[in-house]
Amino acid sequence: MTVKVGIIGTGGISRAHRSTYEKVGGFEIVAVCDIIKSKANQAADEWGVPRKNAFSSYNKMLEMEELDGVSVCTYNQGHRRPTVAALNAGKHVLCEKPMAATLSDATAMVRAAKASGKILQIGLNPTFSPRLQFLRKAYDAGLFGDIYYSESAGCRRRGNPGHTFIYKKTAGAGATVDIGVYNMHASLYAMGYPKPVRVSAITEDYISQQDPRFRDIMDVEEFGAAWVRFENGGVMVFKISWAVHQDSLGGNFHLGTKAGFSLSGPVIYADAYAGDLKKFVESEGLTAEPNPPEGMTTIQFSGFPAEDNWAAQMIAFREAVKADAPAPIPPEGVLLTNVIMDGIFRSHAAGKEVAVRVPEVE
Repeated sequence: MTVKVGIIGTGGISRAHRSTYEKVGGFEIVAVCDIIKSKANQAADEWGVPRKNAFSSYNKMLEMEELDGVSVCTYNQGHRRPTVAALNAGKHVLCEKPMAATLSDATAMVRAAKASGKILQIGLNPTFSPRLQFLRKAYDAGLFGDIYYSESAGCRRRGNPGHTFIYKKTAGAGATVDIGVYNMHASLYAMGYPKPVRVSAITEDYISQQDPRFRDIMDVEEFGAAWVRFENGGVMVFKISWAVHQDSLGGNFHLGTKAGFSLSGPVIYADAYAGDLKKFVESEGLTAEPNPPEGMTTIQFSGFPAEDNWAAQMIAFREAVKADAPAPIPPEGVLLTNVIMDGIFRSHAAGKEVAVRVPEVE
């Protein structure tokens, strides 16, 4: 089966979707859509799509019976409508990250996926890293016990992307939803998607407002930090920046009652490399390099397959479509990032901790 896809939005990220579809094979790009018809025509010419299948209306494109699915590559505030329309039309959807800029939009998208029975996969390609997949398997196997504390951090010292990313009307928010969603989702995924209940946060834009390129026109945050409490008693500290006076905001690590782990590496910190942990690592075909200081063991691993997370993302989408299987990344799990991000912005506005609630999506 060749999966026939249409691409909605012809900005920069659409090029990555198109090239990776072609790289992994098993896809045929049969339609393209952009609100500016000349851009749709240009993309059609570049990608070998017939001009008759170049649209300025995604609703018209979705009338094509041969379409199996679509890539939604619009700016953040433009994710909800084409995604919901495609799902309602019986098409599978691979939507770029974040799922949406607002909790209400993200909730509507997940509800549409549930109602339609079609795949809604969000473009969080680092989720397919063999290292992250290994740590999630280890978590599911109970090797870490209960995760009671974690830190999720990403940092650019001077990396404001400009363009549509700095306007609330197009992006919805700034660094938190643009790049913060990557490390936030990775941490939540590694912990089995714990349910957030309270958030205390700040967001700021001091540095960008000193830059003549962004001063007085940017209305989103360049920095965000939050203390997130989960229903299971665990806590996550979240930090992200486009611009900050610092080289790093810290690492991504998790403390469990049986062992701890870092997402970079990965590295596991345990009392000893033995028992269930050793059996699990050997069953995964990996090589462990334990470093046993007194009373504890630091374990680094090798033998992971080469990483091409973009390719793995598209392959997972292709195989799920062909098998009519669930989304490779559960949209209900990704929705938790929107729950937390909504809490971050409400907490900053209120100047205090706020309660958050995971919406019903059935």
